[in-house]
Amino acid sequence: MFKVLSALAGIALLVTACGESTQNMSLKTPPPAPPPPPKAWMVFFDTNSTALSQQSSNTVMEAAGVAKSMPNARVSVTGFTDTEGSVQYNQMLSQRRANAVKNALVKNGVPAQAVTVTGDGETGLLVPTADQTRNEKNRRVQIVVQ
Repeated sequence: MFKVLSALAGIALLVTACGESTQNMSLKTPPPAPPPPPKAWMVFFDTNSTALSQQSSNTVMEAAGVAKSMPNARVSVTGFTDTEGSVQYNQMLSQRRANAVKNALVKNGVPAQAVTVTGDGETGLLVPTADQTRNEKNRRVQIVVQ
């Protein structure tokens, strides 16, 4: 009997030391887990093209699979170009590339309303180049799933 009373007294002291009274001591549910970090992919294009290569299609399928596995996923699709051509033309081309990727994501089961599309043209070059320079790494679309 003494051992039981000693144990109860010890628990009461421990709870008090932790800052909770024994009257309102309760089991609290832990806070929700933070959302997973965003995942990103890049899809590359040939000069003056919006066509997806087989490798690009596989990348889009992978991104779509991740987006579909996340409840309430948001997908941002941003198109870019190299510096060959006029700024205005490249702006439109980057938008068309981004739309081509969005269409492929939707075809792979991502809800259209979950995808936002932006064309950034010649801004955001991966490889800084002079004007009127072809660079395959700059001709891309970035997909971000969060």
